[in-house]
Amino acid sequence: MLLTGHRLLCDTPQERWMPDRLSASRFLGTDVELSMKNFWTAIKDSLHHAPTILVATLCSLGIAFLWASNIGALYPVIDMTLKGESMQSWMEQSIQASESKLVQLRLSEQEAKTNQQLVESQTIGREIQTEERSLAWRKYGLGWTNALLPRDPFQTICYIMGLLMVSTLIKHLLMLANDLLIGHVSTSIVRTLRQRVFDTALGMDRKTYQAYGTSGLLAAITTAADGLAAGLMAIFGAAVREPLRIGACLIGACLISWRLLLLSVVLAPFLIGVIYIFNRKIRKVASSILGQNASFHEVLLEALGNVFTVQAFTMEKQERERFNACTKDMKRISLKMILYSGLSKPFTELIGVGMVAITICAGAYLVVNKQTHIFFLRICDNPMTVPDLLTFFGFLIGASDPLRKLSGLSVSIFGGTMAADLLYGILKTKPILAEPETPVTLNDRHRELSLRNVRFHYSPDQPVLRNVDLEIPFGKTIAILGSNGSGKSTLIQLLCRYYDPVEGQVCLDGNDFRQMATQDIRQRIALVSQSTELFNRSVFENIKYGSPDATLEEVIAASRLAHAHEFVTDSLSDGYNTIVGQAGQRLSGGQRQRIALARAILRKPEVLILDESTSQIDMASELKIRETLQSMKGQMTIIIITHREALIALADDVYLMQSGSLANATSVAAA
Repeated sequence: MLLTGHRLLCDTPQERWMPDRLSASRFLGTDVELSMKNFWTAIKDSLHHAPTILVATLCSLGIAFLWASNIGALYPVIDMTLKGESMQSWMEQSIQASESKLVQLRLSEQEAKTNQQLVESQTIGREIQTEERSLAWRKYGLGWTNALLPRDPFQTICYIMGLLMVSTLIKHLLMLANDLLIGHVSTSIVRTLRQRVFDTALGMDRKTYQAYGTSGLLAAITTAADGLAAGLMAIFGAAVREPLRIGACLIGACLISWRLLLLSVVLAPFLIGVIYIFNRKIRKVASSILGQNASFHEVLLEALGNVFTVQAFTMEKQERERFNACTKDMKRISLKMILYSGLSKPFTELIGVGMVAITICAGAYLVVNKQTHIFFLRICDNPMTVPDLLTFFGFLIGASDPLRKLSGLSVSIFGGTMAADLLYGILKTKPILAEPETPVTLNDRHRELSLRNVRFHYSPDQPVLRNVDLEIPFGKTIAILGSNGSGKSTLIQLLCRYYDPVEGQVCLDGNDFRQMATQDIRQRIALVSQSTELFNRSVFENIKYGSPDATLEEVIAASRLAHAHEFVTDSLSDGYNTIVGQAGQRLSGGQRQRIALARAILRKPEVLILDESTSQIDMASELKIRETLQSMKGQMTIIIITHREALIALADDVYLMQSGSLANATSVAAA
């Protein structure tokens, strides 16, 4: 079963779809693994943007480096310069202290070896190696410091602040470039997905389309696509950039004292647990939001799409209440999302503050007491200085900002997974009307349209068509009569291949529709139905629709044949350039039907189907249309479904549909 919107689409043609008010949680299902799989599919679709993603990642690396280097350089420089020392003098003193310490360590090592204290000698040897490496780095840094920085303390501060401003500007430029690059990737993917979903919707068979509904597809193309874009932005952007910033700060802290860093993350398991708990809550709410959004679109489209019916039956109050209930549910679910997102931030920040508090206490103990151990744990090789501790704190605080931002990414990511589930669910929907791999083609117009022992039902216990046999040679005109619900419209839908028969065949020249391309079949057929569908475009564009190469003269000629030219030129302010409004609401029912008939005539079809196509046209105009159809007899096959005697008189044969069975009206009358 495929769950979509508020309807149920069954996997087999024998099963019937039916309205089913699903809860929001059932809207997309609860298979998190499947949702993530679809989201990963969206990520894989981005691989053709790999160069752009690589450049964006390099920008993230640059951001992380500048973030950590700004923190690492700021605290010690300010500490030294405010004491009246230049960077060079501080580093020279540091080098001298390191050299003096090395002399003492070597003497101690020599003394330990003399006294055959091997363990102590090895320990001192490791300290010597550590100090030698430190000394080498200090000398290397002094060379660059002499080359880049002045010796005056105040000038040093000004110089460092200038570098800080420049690096901050560069960091934000890199961040802007990162956002633009990732935005380009995500919007490109979403644009492609929107186009694919739109293309899929246009090619859907009637059963599948009705299962999703216009509101469900609209929610997918708009809200779900936006949700996926936000999720991809989060994955490729902040989910890469923020961990790199955290990593850069932790590396800096590790260089000062990796043992103290380990001590500071003792609360990390609690942080992971809190994030996990709130992410589960947020995931459920994200699913509910997307499901409720589909219901919102449904209520909105139904009320505004049938606004005149709403007004005619004075149902404004009920529709307002319905819309109010829908928006109230959306508000409730949105507040849940705000609640869980808001709660996750203080918990995350509280644990982060606890981690910093542990570090402050431990570091303060080491600095104040000039110790290298806390109880029996060795934290550092040498007692920490105030600049070391300040820099260490700076790195931890620098890591807390991206950590806080990461905690809020779950909303976008889980919203993206649910959106991907809906979008790819639509794209993976298998069409019920399968296209043949090697379709049969007719190089010329058909000779005969036939139905052979056709049976059809929407539900097995409610047959609609029973053993229908009909042969219509090209050029013949037939009329089909019958009461409402007898199966006439279903028969027309089989002829247009909106459905396939459950049993039997619909054929052109003996070729089953299933062996032919659907587009080839429909290009030969023009349907004018009772419920005329027009576009919010000009009269000219509506008549020309389906015949894009038609000229204005051909459009006018078709309009004359449908007896629409008179009212178009006399009654409409802009003539053929008049915009007809949504669904042709600016025209009367009869005017809409005549424009639809002109559109069908212009197409010059092999089969013209008129399904109560003149039900809203006045008698005088209908008689004129009858004359037009009379002149077209023999040039195309005409199938008429009507109760109007004027059109029935055109038919070469008249058939009667009763309870799904088709019989010649003459033989029925005789019986």
